[in-house]
Amino acid sequence: MKFLWKRLKQMSLRARLIISVNLCILFPWVSTYIVSNHFTKDVLEQRAAKQSEDDLRMIELGIKNIFDDIMYTSNYIQFDTDMNQLLKSHELIDPNSSNVKQEIALNYLHISNELSGITDLLMPLYITILYKNDLYYTNYSQIDFNPLQFREKPWFDKLEHLSFYETFWLGAHPTYIESEKDTNPFLITIGRRIQRANSLNSYLIISLKENEIKKLFSQFQSDKGVKFYLTNKSGEIYSSLNTNEVGTTLQYDVTNNDYQIVDFEKEKHLLVSYPVSYSNWRLVSLVPYKDTIGSINMVTRTTILIQGGFLVLFLLGLIMLVREFTKPITRLHHVTKAIKQGDLTARIHLSGSNDVAQLGHSFNHMLDTIEDMIEQIKIQEEAKRNAELEMLQAQINPHFLFNVLNAIRLKIKMEGNAGSASLIYSLSALLRMTINRNNAFIPLEEELTIVKHYVDLMNFRHQHDVELEVDVSDASSGFQVPRFFLQPIIENAIIHGSNNRKETIKIIASEQIDTYLQLVITDNGKGMDKLALEGLRKKIFQHNSHDTVKSSKSFNGIGVQNVYQRMKLIYGDEFQLRIDSVYGEGTTITFQIPVNKRWLG
Repeated sequence: MKFLWKRLKQMSLRARLIISVNLCILFPWVSTYIVSNHFTKDVLEQRAAKQSEDDLRMIELGIKNIFDDIMYTSNYIQFDTDMNQLLKSHELIDPNSSNVKQEIALNYLHISNELSGITDLLMPLYITILYKNDLYYTNYSQIDFNPLQFREKPWFDKLEHLSFYETFWLGAHPTYIESEKDTNPFLITIGRRIQRANSLNSYLIISLKENEIKKLFSQFQSDKGVKFYLTNKSGEIYSSLNTNEVGTTLQYDVTNNDYQIVDFEKEKHLLVSYPVSYSNWRLVSLVPYKDTIGSINMVTRTTILIQGGFLVLFLLGLIMLVREFTKPITRLHHVTKAIKQGDLTARIHLSGSNDVAQLGHSFNHMLDTIEDMIEQIKIQEEAKRNAELEMLQAQINPHFLFNVLNAIRLKIKMEGNAGSASLIYSLSALLRMTINRNNAFIPLEEELTIVKHYVDLMNFRHQHDVELEVDVSDASSGFQVPRFFLQPIIENAIIHGSNNRKETIKIIASEQIDTYLQLVITDNGKGMDKLALEGLRKKIFQHNSHDTVKSSKSFNGIGVQNVYQRMKLIYGDEFQLRIDSVYGEGTTITFQIPVNKRWLG
């Protein structure tokens, strides 16, 4: 609860107002809906159970009519005088007569016709009269089934212990009629023992097609979700609309006369059971619970839903009003969020003269003032940085000039060759660039010329053998770059990358159309391990911009850190510098200078 209260306090005013409106409107309606369902649940269940019981009662009447026909057929065969006379006529046949076979066949024909006549008047049944001496009569062809096979059935012995008025109800079993296994796969069978005075004992077996029960189920199944079953008291299914379910068992107490709420096929169902005449069998109905209650409760639910619909419309209107009233506050929140992310140009636009609008105007004025102050500070910082760079570039290290000039003097004195003139030219070119303050930006081609002069002087001064390779596209050569931004990088590669072997420095420049100028400086010096590389990156990229780093041994006192900061001041965050190095193989520095911020001469 404390956590929810804390989260609620952290929400915006608009969110809290909308939540309050929802609670005040929806809570009473939801409470009414829940209470209504709770108190009417039992009544609705009883009504649904009564409706299912009425359906089962009607089905049971149909089944009773079918069983009446079976019992009538059974009693007719057992007690009818004419039928008994036909059955006894077989015993009166003289076995020594020359026409004994014809008499037996004729008698069999009369009895079979009589049995067929019974089923023609009532309903289709399979009738078998089986004597102990293996004599039998049927109303079906022996090609489909030999009645003597009944003696092999496990239930046949139970007929011996029946009295003449008892009936054995076998239930559903696979059909024994070969020609109908596909169309009528199951039969429901009863058995009786027939006793007559001065006559052989016999057994009467009558079978009914299970599909006859299924037809009754289909007549009462108006909803596809309702399921009807004929079962025994253990729940074994004798008949169902789904033939595959015949023979399976319902895992419920079907003998319970009260309705039950059970889980069937992963869904709640209302189970109602009803007894069947003549046997201890049961009729069972399974109705989806939600469909049953939903259909009976439709009026109540519709009324509540209509009320809820009007409440929702009222709630939507109220929420729209709340949103409209709090819209200025939301705008102010979005503007403050944008400013927090660095967008100082964001402003809140409110009309009117109410208190919230006045707050917005004051907020906009404050932002204007802050933006002007930041712009002034930025101009001052940039001017300060440029002054520092100008000063550093103007302060040529006297030791450097002394050493170079002394070396040139000794060179001219000892050799007097033309190479000295070239060295003096390179030195004069460098001095000219440091003295010239007219252009802060020069073409990349001129910057590379300065670098070549510098490499020549460094090779002469330190007896190096540094080879400079330049590969610049035509589109890149005229690109305007800051003066003297490459010299510190080349100086660093010569001084710190030397590994006592011939060193090669490659400069590759290519312009990515409408994107950036990519400048790659690669040397084959001694390189750095991962620890040293991480230290250098941290030193360059996290260096304080207010510090000035100079080297007494460098040409102009400007280090790599100063180059990075200078380029950032000029090009902003779009400028990128990447340093890669492998120990023993060399170092690569990549410049990415944005094209949309270049200066063309």
